[in-house]
Amino acid sequence: MRPIVFKQNSLRYPLNELLGTRSHVRLLRVMSNQVDGPLTASDIAKRAGLTVPGAQKALERLFRTGFISRVGGGRKHQYEIRCSDRLMQTITDLFQTEKNRYEQLFVTIKKEIKNLTPLPHTVWIQSLPKEIGESLTLGLLHETRHLMDCVQQFRKILNQLENDFDLTIELEGYTKADIFDLNMDDFTALFGVMPAKDASGQKQVKNPLTHREKDRRLRILSRNLAKAIEHDASLLRRAKEHIDRLLTEGQGTATGDLVEWRDIIDRYSVHRLSRFFTSSSERANRLRQSNPFFVVLSLDERTQLVNDLEDKDDA
Repeated sequence: MRPIVFKQNSLRYPLNELLGTRSHVRLLRVMSNQVDGPLTASDIAKRAGLTVPGAQKALERLFRTGFISRVGGGRKHQYEIRCSDRLMQTITDLFQTEKNRYEQLFVTIKKEIKNLTPLPHTVWIQSLPKEIGESLTLGLLHETRHLMDCVQQFRKILNQLENDFDLTIELEGYTKADIFDLNMDDFTALFGVMPAKDASGQKQVKNPLTHREKDRRLRILSRNLAKAIEHDASLLRRAKEHIDRLLTEGQGTATGDLVEWRDIIDRYSVHRLSRFFTSSSERANRLRQSNPFFVVLSLDERTQLVNDLEDKDDA
């Protein structure tokens, strides 16, 4: 970076300080659209992918700008954006636009996948770009006889998306015989169900689960989910946004349940919602099968959620 010729005053150019480092951008992004309410430095650091000492230093610098506020005292300091400030409102909108752009890309890809004939078994995100200019890589699984034609169809669609989003998208085609060299656990499904490897030595489910056992496990997950929501209320917003996206796409017979979930999230308090998750009522049992909160969890949150099941040798 070339040295700065002269300094600019912070009143006229506050964005120099606010957005001047990657750590600042990451912290502001977390506080803008990933959480609701104040967070501790350690919580923000975890979400932003920073070390706690690094996050604390960056938060103190941002606090001195006056654009974020500090709540509490001692070791229990929490930080939040000063939403009353017009500049911070605009920055929050900027991060929301960034998020919407990312989500719109994959909403469009999912829609286009449904136009492929014959439909592939699975399409997934194989790798995401970590630097500007790197490519997004998708994987596609199909039968050998249909693979080449499906890849060519999808490639034409992706060419247009590359122009629309100024992005390079690579597409890798696979048959079932090809997937044994891939670590499927690192991929995110866009369409279909991620295939399971049938390799020797891999733990297999010996007997299918009974309806009673499935219901018991779902109740355990729902109980853990209720605790997660009480700890992190941003899950409510994430679930609402997920439902809204699905409703704009159209979900056929599932639309009714989604509308019902959206109404519940809007009207129920956190404690009432927690009780509903583990209720034995007919309505709760029916809607538990389509709980939208499970989908919006991060990998770490899902891992935490299934801890109670691991003792039962559940995957």
